[in-house]
Order: sequence, then structure tokens, then C-alpha cells
Amino acid sequence: MVAGVAEEPAAQASAAHATARPAPALPAPEQPSGTAQAGWAILLGPVSPRTWRAIASLLLSLAAGVVFFAVLSCALLLSGAVCWIVGLGTFVLSGTLRLAARMAALDRRRVRRTAGARIEPAPVPGMNPDLSFRQRQRAWAQSPVVWRLVVYQVVRPVAAAASLSAVAAVCYAMVLGFSTAGSTGLGVGSRRLLLGVAALFAWPLVARLGSALDVSLARALLGPSRSGRLSAEVRRLGEARTLAVESAETERRRIERDLHDGLQPKLVSLALELGLAKARFERDPASAMSLIDQAHEEAKTAIEDLRSLVRGIHPSVLDERGLDAAFSALAASCAVPARIDVSLGRRPDQAVEAVVYFVVAEALTNVTKHSGATRASVGITEAAGTLRVLVQDDGSGGARADPGGGLAGLAARVTALDGTFSITSPPGGPTRVEAVIPCAR
Repeated sequence: MVAGVAEEPAAQASAAHATARPAPALPAPEQPSGTAQAGWAILLGPVSPRTWRAIASLLLSLAAGVVFFAVLSCALLLSGAVCWIVGLGTFVLSGTLRLAARMAALDRRRVRRTAGARIEPAPVPGMNPDLSFRQRQRAWAQSPVVWRLVVYQVVRPVAAAASLSAVAAVCYAMVLGFSTAGSTGLGVGSRRLLLGVAALFAWPLVARLGSALDVSLARALLGPSRSGRLSAEVRRLGEARTLAVESAETERRRIERDLHDGLQPKLVSLALELGLAKARFERDPASAMSLIDQAHEEAKTAIEDLRSLVRGIHPSVLDERGLDAAFSALAASCAVPARIDVSLGRRPDQAVEAVVYFVVAEALTNVTKHSGATRASVGITEAAGTLRVLVQDDGSGGARADPGGGLAGLAARVTALDGTFSITSPPGGPTRVEAVIPCAR
């Protein structure tokens, strides 16, 4: 009987296991392979919008290149004609180079509109107020970056004309192959027909290649060079390091000031009261107990001040429970109703987390003290390896990152982590404080 009872549940379990067996998964729909996609792209090339955008980009590049080359050539000839006049030659040459810089800005816009490629502008000589007028003109005339812009206006029309000529040659071969296929013998006619078919699908590829070469030429001569990019990166890192050092020094001074002006006097007063209580304890116990009670209250106040100071350095709730709990505590202590929205796929690094916390804390403090707002919102999102912090309020606006102020300190902290910090606060409001910080691991 015991064996029979034991076998029955086992059979039921086996049947249940058989019933719960998952059905075989349906095969996923087949995706077209890369070869098939390339084949369709070639077959649809003559009617593809991408092909006609490439043709339009090359035509516009040739037209603009001819006009810009003619204007720039005349300006260079004029500067060469007056180069013997002291001062005037340098002035005309620098004006010509400034004209080339304006042309380069138009070309970058053209490439972005027609080819969808964004080209960062190359750094040109700035208007240094410490330099004289003549020195600024000479800086423009001697800048290698500006002369690269001139070279582009010389080379670009030749390259665009060569690309369009190649497209025209392939199109001519297509027309010739189709038009003469039936006027000769069968063997020659079939070969010419094949030539026409090949040219029909080849000219879109040539047009796209020409457009890509035009964009590559613009990127090489209108954008920053490799050495320029490295110099800009070194300069940016140097500025970030300087801001980080200044931020740390400002934080150190703040902590020192809070300890010296806030906590230290209270501890000195506490020590004096305890000393008086000790001196009066034997001859006036009641007065001594009163002093001890007063010292006890001051000790509790000093402990609260010390806790506030520690929270200002790094809040413990941030390490224990993360940004969501820390922001909830900030919102609870904010006099203005604040809505918190934290959407993070994972917890960021401690350094990033601390900077995000202080950005929100300082922004909400400004909302409470200065904005006159009736509501505020805090949004934290993460996408593409960056963490975005956005604090908004409906106050009176006018917030600025003044040197030495809290917002300037936040900007230094964010910049030290290779992030960006911006404030949009027109008079009358609203105010938007935004920080974007890389957080990829």
C-alpha cells in the first residue's frame, strides 16, 4: 500500500511535467543578408533618393565652388597688388582670409543640409584684446588653419567637376550601349547591351562615391586637423583640471569656514560652560547643574551642526540607498513642491552620483531661496552612456553662474568629469539647470 501510494504521485508528477513541456519555438523570420541588401541597393540605385541627393550635392558644390573660387581669386590678386604698401597689404590679406572663413561656414552648412554630415569648425585666430590691430591682422595672415580654408576653395571645384565628369562618362556609356545595341551584329550588340546595363547600375555608385569624396575633402580641410584636435583636447583637459582644482579648493575653504565660524565657537562655549560648572560644583551645585544642562543643549546643537556639515561634504543616504532616496530627502526639505523622476538602468559611479546629487541639491536650494517659484521638477535619465540631469522651476528667472557662486562651483564639478553644464534662466522665468555627464563604464 505504501508503495502504491508513492507511485501514484510520481506518475501524476510525470504527467504534469509532460503536460507543461514548452511547445517548440517558431522559427524567426529570416532577415535579408548583407549581400542581399547590397544587391537591392545596387538594383534600386537609379531611383534611390540617396543617389539624387548625391547628384544635387555635387552640382551645388560645383556651383558654389566656382563662385567662391572666382571671388577669392580676385581678393587674393587685390591683396597681392597692394602688398607693397606698408600696412595695407596685410589688412587686405587678412580681410581676404576672413572672407574665406565665411565661405567655409557656408560650405559646412551646405554639407550638413545636402549630405547630412556635420563638420566642426576649425579654430581660427580669435580677437585677443591684448593684441594690437596690426598684430591681429598678422595673426590671421599667418594662421595655417585659415590657409587650409583657402586651399579648399581652390581644390573643391576641381574635385566636384571631376566627380560630375565621371558620372557623365558612365551615363554616356549607358546611353551609347543601349542606343547602339541593335545596330550591329548579335555578338557586338549583346556586349554593348551588357555595357549599357552595367553603366545603368554603375552611375549611381559613382555619384555616391563622388559625394562621399566631396564630404571627405570638406571634413579634411574645413574641420580641425588632427594636431588641432589634439591641441583642443589638451586645452580642454587642462581647463577641466584647473576647474577641478579650483572646485576642490573652494570646497575646502567652505568646510574650513563652517568649522571655524560655526562649530568651533560652539565647542569653545561648551568647554567654558563645563569649566564654570566644574568650578561651582562644590559650592553651588544648583548653578553648576544649570550650566551642565545648558552645555548639554549646546552639545546637541553642535552635533546637529556637525551632521549638517558632513551631509554637505557627502550625504550618507547617497551611499546607503542611492540617488532616488537622496532626492526624496531633498524634495521633502524643499519649501517648494518638487516632483522627482529618476529613470536609471543601473547605479552610476560614486563620483558621478555625488556630482549629480550636488547639482540637484544646489539647484533646489536656489529654487527655495531666490526663485519665488510655486513648483519645481527634477528629472534624471540615462541614455547612450550619458546621464542627464534637468532641474526646472516656474520662478522669476535671472539665475547666473557668477564666479565664486554655487552654480559656478557646480559647473566646475561637472566639467571635471568631462560633462557639460548649462543654465537657461531669462528674466521672468522659467529656469532650467541642465547637466550632462558621461557615465559609461
